[in-house]
Amino acid sequence: MTRSFTLRIALLASVLSVFLLHTAHAASQSGNGHAVSFSAEQVAHGAQIYAGACAMCHGADLEGGHDVPDLSTYFTARWANTPIDQLAGYISRAMPLMAPGTLPPQDTAALVAFLLHQNGVVSATDAPLPMEEARLAKLRFPAPSASSAAATKP
Repeated sequence: MTRSFTLRIALLASVLSVFLLHTAHAASQSGNGHAVSFSAEQVAHGAQIYAGACAMCHGADLEGGHDVPDLSTYFTARWANTPIDQLAGYISRAMPLMAPGTLPPQDTAALVAFLLHQNGVVSATDAPLPMEEARLAKLRFPAPSASSAAATKP
């Protein structure tokens, strides 16, 4: 290999690395610049809640079904750039369908953390997603990146 070719490859690798780091960072940022954080424990707890209270309608893989929206592509497009307190409030008031309003705040926060995680949002830290409406109002549901949107298309 020539030195010129090796330098081009190194430059290309550097540019690609910066792009990938920026994409990962942007995925964890909400629309207002506040980083979205949730804990691994919340995600695990949210997965349990989802399996027991949500999967029967929304599907085991968030795929949705007849008259029930998916919680992946449609969901992220619907909630993108929306304050997370609105999503948490909706879940708290209207879900699960057969027992609306029965989820306590810590379960709602865990379910939101699970949905963020399942939709490719990378937590900025391992700090739990807050349960308080005022704190959630400062965060926005991150819009899907072009690369993650392309990856989810069949």
